[in-house]
Formats: sequence, structure tokens, C-alpha cells
Amino acid sequence: MDVICIGELLIDFLPLQSGVSFGQVSEFRRVPGGAPANVAVGTAKLELESAFIGRVGDDRFGRYLASVLENNKVDISQLQYDESARTTLAFISLPTPNTREFQFYRDPGADMNLDHREFDRRFLQDTGICHFGSITLTGEPGRTSTYEAVETARDAGALISFDPNWRPMLWPSRERAKEVITAAIPLAHVVKISHEELGLISGTTDIEKGSEKILEMGPAICLVTMGEKGCYFLTRDSFGYVPAFRVDTVDATGCGDSFVSGVLCSIAKNGIENLTANRLQLAEALRFASAAAALTATGKGVIPSLPVKDEVDKYLLKKQQDNKNMEG
Repeated sequence: MDVICIGELLIDFLPLQSGVSFGQVSEFRRVPGGAPANVAVGTAKLELESAFIGRVGDDRFGRYLASVLENNKVDISQLQYDESARTTLAFISLPTPNTREFQFYRDPGADMNLDHREFDRRFLQDTGICHFGSITLTGEPGRTSTYEAVETARDAGALISFDPNWRPMLWPSRERAKEVITAAIPLAHVVKISHEELGLISGTTDIEKGSEKILEMGPAICLVTMGEKGCYFLTRDSFGYVPAFRVDTVDATGCGDSFVSGVLCSIAKNGIENLTANRLQLAEALRFASAAAALTATGKGVIPSLPVKDEVDKYLLKKQQDNKNMEG
């Protein structure tokens, strides 16, 4: 397996109206969601062999989500079904194209009950990359089970990718979120973190200083995403900034997941050692990831909007040709 993604798989209810606050939304549309599940589909669309490990309710929503992943060529042989808890639901509003409001129905949700006793350890040991987030770390048994899976993959030689994907309303306090997320960072070789999350974990909004603190915890690469402002990267040997591509944004939900998918695709292709040793190659990998994120922003609903590799390649080629025409 090229990539195993571990975490939540849920139903997002997206508003049919954009530009209004939560209380003003009159209708919602059901779409599959969950950040690690999005990354599993994103990497599959980018031609990696991808699998997802998580837990859904043994209900109609859970079976629907399983079919969505399977139809997108994601291995769901390790997906768990919970008979006691329902599939988690998340209602979302879009006050502006680049801002979101969330309301979760998850008390508990099936994703919180991820059970390490159902894991196939040999499956976890047979992957090149293991990606996870913090949502299943919000409580037990999900936290212990997530750590069990990640540590099993890491001990077998997998590269570990971590995206905190901090959702304040799912944590009892800001302090608890910081404590748990900070404890997870040393497990990872690659950390993708938003500017807001960087402030939470590092205690500073200064991107360079905050990224240095992340690297001090053990990762080889820290990626700080800033939405339409682009991405900052830091390794032991280099640092830099990759601007975002400008698009007419329809829905920014899942752009970070698409970005992660692009990064993991480049790591699987080139190896993390080559990317950390070659600043230009890393910057090119992040341009690929940024293009994937930009294309995702032009559609509504994450999984349907995640691009295939050919779309990203053509988009980058067009941008390159446009730049040459401008220079000429």
C-alpha cells in the first residue's frame, strides 16, 4: 500500500446558500467528508494505492460512506462498523468563500470508537506512508487506537504525515487541544499545519519562529498553509514560500486535504530525503499540492471536487505557458 489514512469518515451537510451565517441557511446538501478520508480519496485520484482505516455507524450513512470510498478506489478492508454509535454528522455554513462555521453531531460519533483490537497489524506494517489527524485524538478509545495504528506503521518503516485539523468545538478546552496535538507531533516526519494551528501549538504567530518550534519536536518538514496567501515550508536545510494559485473560489472546504494529498503524492514519487535535500524539488512538490488545492476550491463538496493527476498536470502546464507568454 502506498498510503494508509487513519481517522474520521463522516457526513458533511453543506449549505445550498453561500455568503450567509449558520442561522440563515435554509437548506443543506449531504456530501461525504472527514479530513483523513478526503486525503485517502485525494491520493487515490492522484494515482497512489490508498487505504482508509476508521469507524462509521452500522447505519445507512455509514454504508453510503463506505460505498463512496470504494467507488473512488480506496481500500476499505479495514473500515470498522459500530453497532452502538451513529455515523458522525457535521453541518457547515459558508459566510464567505474562505471561511466556514461547523456544528457537529458526535456525542459520541462512531469515529470516536475506533478500536485497535480490530486492526490487522500486517496491513499497517505494509505501507509506505501513514497519514492521520487529531479528530480521533479528542477522546478514548479513538486516541489510543490512533496512536497504536500510527506507531505500528512507523515502527515498520512508514513515513508519518500529520495534519492537526483543529476544530475547537470538539475539544473541552484550547489547552487540552494544544496538549494532545503537541504530543502527536513527534510521531510525524511531515506536519501540515494552518497558521491558526501554528499559533496554538507554538505560542507564536510568527511563521518562521513557530515553524522552528515544530521542527524542534522531531519532524523533517513543517508546512504552514495560509489559504489564499500560500504556503511556507521549513526543513533542517532550507525554507521558503510558495504562493497560492488564484482561482474563483466556490468552496474552500477540503483544500487543505487536497494539498496534503498532493504533498504525499510527491513524497511517494520522490522520497522525503530527496525533497528535504533539494529546495527546488520541494518547492515544485508544493506547487503541485497548491494546484490540487486550487482546483478543489472551484467545486462544492470535497470528494467530488478532488482532482485527478492529469487535471493537476494540465493546470500546471497551462500556468507555465501563461507565464512564458507574459514574459514574451
